[in-house]
Order: sequence, then C-alpha cells, then structure tokens
Amino acid sequence: MIRFDLNPIIVQFGHLQIGWYGVFIALGIAVAVWLTAREAKRRGILPDAVYDGALWVVIAGIIGARLFHVIDNWSLYAANPAAIFGTAGLAIYGALVGGVTALLIYTMLHKLPFWRMLDAAAPAIPLAQAIARIGCFINGDNYGVPTNPPLPWNVTWTNPNAMVPDRTVAYQPAQLYEGLWDLVVFAIVWRLRTRVKSDGVLFLIYATLYSFGRFFISFVREDNIYFWNLRQAQIVALAVMMVAIPLAFWLTRRNSRMVMSHA
Repeated sequence: MIRFDLNPIIVQFGHLQIGWYGVFIALGIAVAVWLTAREAKRRGILPDAVYDGALWVVIAGIIGARLFHVIDNWSLYAANPAAIFGTAGLAIYGALVGGVTALLIYTMLHKLPFWRMLDAAAPAIPLAQAIARIGCFINGDNYGVPTNPPLPWNVTWTNPNAMVPDRTVAYQPAQLYEGLWDLVVFAIVWRLRTRVKSDGVLFLIYATLYSFGRFFISFVREDNIYFWNLRQAQIVALAVMMVAIPLAFWLTRRNSRMVMSHA
C-alpha cells in the first residue's frame, strides 16, 4: 500500500488556486497541439491551420468534457446548480465529442480535409491523455475502487486537499491504469501513422483502442452505475467501437476503390 501526500494545490492567492491538475492538463494540451501541427505538416496541411483551429477545438473540448461530467453526476449538481460552472470534473469522452464537433465545423468553414486533420491529431490525443492522468493522480480524482485486502500498489491519498472521499482508504490507482493504457495506444498509433493510408482510419484505430481499454478499466473506477451494471464511459466506449470499427472498414474500402479507379 502506498501513501501519497503531495498537495494538489501548488499555490493559492485568495480564492485563486493553481494546481497540478490544471498544470498537467495545460501541458497535455500544449503537447497535443505541437505534435498535431507536426503531423499535419507531414500530411500536407499547413501547421498554421492547426494553431488557428486549436483554440476553438480546446474550448469546445473543455465544454464537452464538463457537460458529460455534469450529466454523469447530475444528482449532485441538481442540488447545487451553481457548482456546474466550477472547474473540477472533466470527462474525456465529452472532450472528444466537443473537440471533434468543433474540428468538423472549423474544417468545413476553412475547406480543410476533416479526416486527415483527425489523423494528424490521432497520436497526440492519447499522449495528452497520459500526461493529464498524472494531474488526476495527484488530485486524487478518478480514483479506483478499494480492494480487500488492499493490493500492494493501492494508494491512500492523505493530503487534506485530495478529492478522494476517505483519506484512510487505499484505492486502486485507476488514473495510472488509464495513463499506462494511453501510452500503449500512443505507441501503437505512432507506429501505424505512416502505414495507414486511408484518411480517417488512424483516428478510428485510436478511438477503438482507447475505448477497448477504457471499457475494462472503468470496472475498477468509482463511477456512477447506469444500466446493465455499466458506467457512462463504458456505454460510450461500446457505442464508439460499434461505430468506429465498421466506419474504418468502409473508409478503407472507399480509398481502395478510389485508388483502383485512378490506376
């Protein structure tokens, strides 16, 4: 069992706080934008197109992430609606839905290749997620269920500013489980980025791989249960895989037909 006592708050000025959670999310976003711009250039898209659209994608992603979190915890926010506009609590699937929607609108307005832009972002997204999970771990957020007896790597967050409900309980570090899976997904997508030729397929591979891992990791997370004993993220993960896998095959076949027609 591991005791973790790092203060999630780095510095505080009155009601203003700067915490590790925000720092690692900001770092993840910065790395994602930089890597996406680099990949976009390799794919024949000007990096400026990425930098210009990044602000709108990030804002929409944060709004989507917050919205999914609020929906998942509506029983808490219904009693205190003002807390909806707080900063604690983001859901990755909401960030993806919001960000992809904003990117679709941005590429339509600027006549840019939507699927190719998604592929440029595909390696960057899981890397950014892995970085952000470090902030979640320090924050004591998105923790896993305790085990009896505790596993050797279970964590007790003892700092009074940690978000865990009980600072004497050893929880599974679900944040680190997901962070490690994110790195595995990043490594696979990074290796495939020059091999997958059909636009959009690389992003769909990322979405499928991440959803596969997230479905199983969510079993050990302290999240709200919906129906069939599943969490919100698991339901979304199943929906993503059901859409992404056949869509990837369709895009691949369409690209093959286009290549043959031009041969």
